[in-house]
Order: sequence, then C-alpha cells, then structure tokens
Amino acid sequence: MDIHQAVHEDALRLSSLSMDVQRLHAEHHPDVFRMPQSENYAISFFEEILVDPTVRIFIAEEGGDALGYILCRLIERPENTFTFAARFLLIDQISVRPAAHGQGIGMALMQQAELLAEEWQVQRIHLDSWDFNSAAHGFFEHLGFHKFHFRFWRQLEGK
Repeated sequence: MDIHQAVHEDALRLSSLSMDVQRLHAEHHPDVFRMPQSENYAISFFEEILVDPTVRIFIAEEGGDALGYILCRLIERPENTFTFAARFLLIDQISVRPAAHGQGIGMALMQQAELLAEEWQVQRIHLDSWDFNSAAHGFFEHLGFHKFHFRFWRQLEGK
C-alpha cells in the first residue's frame, strides 16, 4: 500500500472517495446531508481546501486504485476567559472504500495522521463521529481515542 499527500490534481479522486461516507451520512440524516449525485460532486471543495496551509490530505492506494483518504486540519485556538489556548490536529474526514474495510487501510491513514501531528508538534488529535456510525466508534476506540464531548439536538414541532 502507498500513502501519499494529495495534490490539486487529486480533487476528482478525493471527491469520488468521499462519496461512500457522504452516502452513509445522507442515508441516516437526509435532512442534514446531501446525497452525492456524481463522482465530481465535491471537486470544488477539495480544490479549495488543498491550498489551505493548515490542511493535509493523504490518499491510500494499492495497485493504482485509490482506497481511502484522511483529511487533517491544524486547529489553533487562543486562550480566552474560559479556556486555555489549544493547538491540535483535527481529523476532519476519513473514509475507506467499503470493499477495502478490514485490510489495514484505515489504520495506515491514522498512522499518517499521527506522523503529521508529530511534524506539526501537536500533542493531541481530535475527531468526531455521528452517533449512527458505531463501526467507526469501535475503530477509533481500538486506536486509543476516548469520548470527551457529547452534542444533543431536538427537532421542534412544526419546524
């Protein structure tokens, strides 16, 4: 398996790779997430984000086939009245093609994120996941991630 940093020319590949996880989200929350209609649905998103110096995206390939990606973002928050300053790596997106699950691709991508955290000299990695994605939760917990923040919502009648 080869893992390399994504470049501008990878925008279509990233858009295609993101379809699996986007579909999963849209199936569970169609009122929140858009269902992707074509492989190129997110090209402009990836073209824009690839030039952001606080973002790195890595693609996992095998035999020329793109099997997964991870989008990492450096977050820096200044100290304020309520919290200390924070600097951490946010795993904003991770997706592995369903046919490639269980082959170590997600693990390899997460290891790449750890290497990036070391390069950027951050001591903490954050990520979040929707409640329905229990398979991902088990994977993250297996890697030593701990739940630390819960979000709630309530739909108002007639809204």
